[in-house]
Amino acid sequence: MNNFRTNLLACVLAIFVSGCGFRFIYNHLDWWANWYLDDYVTLTELQQQAFDRSFEALHDWHRTTQLPLYVKQLKALQFSINNDLSEQQVAENLTQLLEHWQNILIAVEPKLQPLAFSLSAKQKQQLLLALKAAQQEQIDDNEMLTQQQWFEVRADQQTDQLKAWFGRLSTKQKQQVNLLSQSYQRSFEPRMNYRQHWTNQFAELLNAELPEHQFKFEFYRLFVNGRSLRDDNLNAITKNNNQVFARIFVYMTTSATDKQRKRINKKINKLVGDLNYLIAND
Repeated sequence: MNNFRTNLLACVLAIFVSGCGFRFIYNHLDWWANWYLDDYVTLTELQQQAFDRSFEALHDWHRTTQLPLYVKQLKALQFSINNDLSEQQVAENLTQLLEHWQNILIAVEPKLQPLAFSLSAKQKQQLLLALKAAQQEQIDDNEMLTQQQWFEVRADQQTDQLKAWFGRLSTKQKQQVNLLSQSYQRSFEPRMNYRQHWTNQFAELLNAELPEHQFKFEFYRLFVNGRSLRDDNLNAITKNNNQVFARIFVYMTTSATDKQRKRINKKINKLVGDLNYLIAND
């Protein structure tokens, strides 16, 4: 479930950042949700009906209450980009993204908790095995990279992300981005430890056969406040990496050519336009 939440967050942020096919994907999130859920647990017909009703209500809530917040943030970010963006402002935007995600968790939890409580022993076993398999797959993929390879991959990913926003980077910009990216710290091991800790507690909850009122309390603790299980090391690495990203993004805005600045403004305007369309057309 924690892996499910993390992967879903990655998908949401990827869509939010890229804007690629955003209208289509957003209007068909029920397809994506059901497709993704099927990888973790097979629901009964009654459970599926309840899930579909809950998802429709949550989708409407998100469209009417959350999308306007994204528009507001993007407009404020665009203003800052065009008026001496600071590292502190980038950090504040990253914090806002996390707050948006927390809003979603708080809204989803009361809908998902009854479904989790209704799972049969067989469904619980299926879900836990799927979570374990997904986590092991990530471990296997990551263990193949040496530290130097990881730095190179991380720098390439950062350059590609910036290219999506600003267009082609100059040789000097690439060199500076690669140099700044060397300050990123690898978070994989502490992040996997956190996920394992979370998964262990979730497994204990599912297998404990608690009364519903106690299950509800513990589910909320794990689903909404699960980040409290992160250790100080992971929090420190995350803080460092956010600071590195802020430094890189500010460098790009200050070094951007007129063509690059025009492109990023166009990208933001397009995304704002898509969001406003989705708000107005359900």
